[in-house]
Amino acid sequence: MESAGFIFFVVLFWAVGVAKKVEKWRKQYRSLAIVTIGLHRSRKERKGDLFTVASVTKDKRSRVDNVEPEWKTQFQEDFERLPEKIHNFMSSKSPSSEDYVNGCLYREQYNGYINNNDRVLLKVIKYSSPSSAGAECIDPDCTWVEQWIHRAGPRKEIYFGPGDVNAAIVTCGGLCPGLNDVIRQIVITLEMYGVKKIMGIPHGYRGFSKEEPEIPLSRKVVQTIHLSGGSVLGVSRGGPSIEEIVNSIKEVAKALAKPRLMSDEIRLALCPHEASSPIKCIRRRFKVAVVGVPKTIDNDILYMDRTFGFDTAVEEAQRAINSVYIEAHSAYHGIGIVKLMGRNSGFIAMHASLASGQVDVCLIPEDPFTLHGPNGVLRHLSYLVQTKGSAVVCVAEGAGQDLLEKAHGKDASGNKILSDIGIHIVQETRKYFKEIGVPADVKYVDPTYMIRACRANAADGILCTVLGQNAVHGAFAGYSGITVGVVNTHYAYFPIPEVISHPRLVDTNSRMWHRCLTSTGQPDFI
Repeated sequence: MESAGFIFFVVLFWAVGVAKKVEKWRKQYRSLAIVTIGLHRSRKERKGDLFTVASVTKDKRSRVDNVEPEWKTQFQEDFERLPEKIHNFMSSKSPSSEDYVNGCLYREQYNGYINNNDRVLLKVIKYSSPSSAGAECIDPDCTWVEQWIHRAGPRKEIYFGPGDVNAAIVTCGGLCPGLNDVIRQIVITLEMYGVKKIMGIPHGYRGFSKEEPEIPLSRKVVQTIHLSGGSVLGVSRGGPSIEEIVNSIKEVAKALAKPRLMSDEIRLALCPHEASSPIKCIRRRFKVAVVGVPKTIDNDILYMDRTFGFDTAVEEAQRAINSVYIEAHSAYHGIGIVKLMGRNSGFIAMHASLASGQVDVCLIPEDPFTLHGPNGVLRHLSYLVQTKGSAVVCVAEGAGQDLLEKAHGKDASGNKILSDIGIHIVQETRKYFKEIGVPADVKYVDPTYMIRACRANAADGILCTVLGQNAVHGAFAGYSGITVGVVNTHYAYFPIPEVISHPRLVDTNSRMWHRCLTSTGQPDFI
């Protein structure tokens, strides 16, 4: 939007000077028939340059040239000086040293604040019938219900005094592209507010157990961390209980407090959302703001357009799909199988399949399927091998769990341990083609850990920057127990208990899933 606005501004800047000269010439020469500026041109004129200054009737063109032969040169001189004029104009608008207070830009007329009454609409489509693709209706008539949430951004009035704030950042769970980007932007924004005490909690929630010292953070420390993947603070699953974490927050606040003054303490958590943490802090009357940034590569957070790391995951997944496609396409009766992330939701598998255009079968947790039988996946693979000569399958890690022997237990984060659907499909595919007497060359790729460790791409880098900034804005606004996200392209604050009530799933009646099925050409496997 900034680039488009700047270009439009340049158009106006150029047009004002030209219009004055054109008006002068219009009065002097009646032979001047048509004057068009900027993009307002007739169809016949669109073959020329971006700016059509004047067009004249053919029989009188020579008259204009004879009367004032230098008019073309004057236009050329003005156009060549345009960059100089723009530079002078922009320089005159640049902030001077008087506009800065304590190293931060300050203007009395600054209007970049968010009003506390600003709201973002949660749903933007009014469905006319429950049978519409992707319809979400509360009754058979699809009655329209407006749902609004708080708009994210800086407030003119803040709740905490920046000089009395101790800020802590913690990253929990597994790795995800963009973690360092968010950490970096949180630190930078905190310093712009005037916060001096910023620390990182090492290795997730385990860092609250005093096994390792906190990591001091500053702009100098985080300046280049976004250039690499992973997390500069480290990650881990599990850790102390919520009670122990809250006790640790209190002890840290006491240790860092000024003499005779208990400091406010803000914890900005980049971790799996824990709804009870802010509640316990409130009950114990702590001045603590717990703000989350949704870290899930699976894109399975309710209400949000996307979470950071997802775009990078889809981009990197295509590399794995392309490699498997080349292997399968080059082999005799080649079959390539790729397993991607997606414990409960198949967004990565769906988007990667749709983006690559090389996938013949996409399997996700939300869409049940069978491997054997007349309508099974294996029967379809046999058809593809005999007609196309090869086939590519993309499967989400949580798909087809009902076909496998259930794994028992949970990991340290409390997630149910999944059976390996990728290996199962590989084994069943080889067994099936051996039974029907058709040779098949099966290749299998699992790029999970390669994707998780990647540096965030451009789209995720921008998203992480805005999420990190708005997390700090939300904390200073006095909010707690919230997470920041993007909905309908706008950034907003969501209550943590609301977004973690259940995972966001792929709607198999949505247009996006139908687009994926159209791309793969796969039938129903039931």
